[in-house]
Amino acid sequence: MVHYVANKVQQPAVVLLYHRVTNLQQDPQELSVTPAHFDSHLAHLAADYHVLDADQFLYHVKNKKPFPERSVFVTFDDGYADNYLEALPLLTRHQVPALFYITTSKINTAFELWWDDLERVLLTGNGLPAALTLNINGQRREYGTSTLTAIRETYYALQQELRFCKPAVIDAAMEQLYEWSGKPATGRASHRLMTWEEVKAMGSAAYATIGCHTHRHPAVGMLTYEEQYTEIGMSKEILEGVLSQPQVHFSYPFGGRKFLGIKRYYNADSIKACKALGLQLVCANYHGQVHSWSNPYALPRILVRDWPMDVFRRQLQQFFKY
Repeated sequence: MVHYVANKVQQPAVVLLYHRVTNLQQDPQELSVTPAHFDSHLAHLAADYHVLDADQFLYHVKNKKPFPERSVFVTFDDGYADNYLEALPLLTRHQVPALFYITTSKINTAFELWWDDLERVLLTGNGLPAALTLNINGQRREYGTSTLTAIRETYYALQQELRFCKPAVIDAAMEQLYEWSGKPATGRASHRLMTWEEVKAMGSAAYATIGCHTHRHPAVGMLTYEEQYTEIGMSKEILEGVLSQPQVHFSYPFGGRKFLGIKRYYNADSIKACKALGLQLVCANYHGQVHSWSNPYALPRILVRDWPMDVFRRQLQQFFKY
C-alpha cells in the first residue's frame, strides 16, 4: 500500500544490478547472465524504457527531481573482466549506458574474489580430503567433505561465515584452504577481474561510467568507522589515480538491509564515511524503487538473474507496480 501511494504521487525509477555477463559451466551464486539473455534485456530496455546514464541519475537524486516515466538505471558490481569483454560491446550496440562499480584489490591480478575462490577449491575437481578443519578468527571450525552433498553444504556454510568476516580473516581462511586442498592461489582466467588497461578503456567508453566498490570487498558494516573510511577511500583514491577523474559513485559490497545481531552489510558509519569521502550517490542491494526523496546514500537495487526475455519483461513490469 505504501508503494502504491508513493507511485501515485510520483513515478518511480528502478536500479538494476548485474554482476557478470558470460557463459559459465557452473554458477552457484547465480551471478552471471548469459550474453544472449543480456542482449535481449538491453533490446527491451532500449525499446520500452527510459534508461538513464550515471550523470542523469545523479542529477535527479541529488536535486530531488522527479524521474521521467519508466526510468531505469543499469549497474554492475565487482569489476569482472567479462564486464568489459562481453557486457560493454552489447551496451554499446544497444546504446544503453551502465555504471560499473569496481573492487580494486584484485584488478590486474590472476587471483579471484574470495567467493569464486571458494567455489574453485571446493566445487571443481576431485580428490579433496574427507574432512576440513579451519581456524576462523581464532575459532576452530569443522566441516564435512567426504561426499558431494557434504562438500556443497560446506561451500554454502563458508559463504555465510566468511561474508561477515574482515578481509584479513578471509585471507587467512583461504590460505588454509589452499594448503588443505593442494590447490594454488592462482585463479581461473574465466573468473579474473579486469586489467587496469581494461578499466581505463571502459572509463573512456561512451556507455560506461566507473564507480567504487571498496578495495577488498568486505561487508563494511562489520568494520569500525576508521576501517570503513580506509577501505572505501582506498578504492576511490586508486581509481581516481588510474582514471584521472573524480569518483562520486559507490556501492556497498553485498549491500542487503537484513542483519543478524551485530552482522550488518552497512550501517550509519558507512553513510558517514561515504559523505566524508565526497561520494554523492551510493547504492545498496535490497528490493525497492527510487523516488526523488530516496536516501542517496542507501539506494535500493533489484538483482537481475539469468532470466530469459519473457521472465525479464514480467519482472520489470512488476518492479514498477508494487
